[in-house]
Amino acid sequence: MKVSDAIRGIGKGIGKDKKGLTPKQAKFLAKIKAFIKANGYSPSYEEIKQMTNMKSKSNVHAYVQSLKKRGFIDDIPYSKRSIVVL
Repeated sequence: MKVSDAIRGIGKGIGKDKKGLTPKQAKFLAKIKAFIKANGYSPSYEEIKQMTNMKSKSNVHAYVQSLKKRGFIDDIPYSKRSIVVL
């Protein structure tokens, strides 16, 4: 899959009704937004793990998936640093 094809698919399949976030999810999302604003690109899972003091990247993955399911972020498949805030 080409990256351009993946980029065109960002946000598709995400419900229009964004569901509310828990306080922890809101902090998690805020840290991602701040990183992107400061650096111009999205953080890696390892960087997110360090920023949020999580113990494992699987926890980061779970939070990313929950935010994606709720319609706050999306990602580009098969790409590093692919988190896109919607």
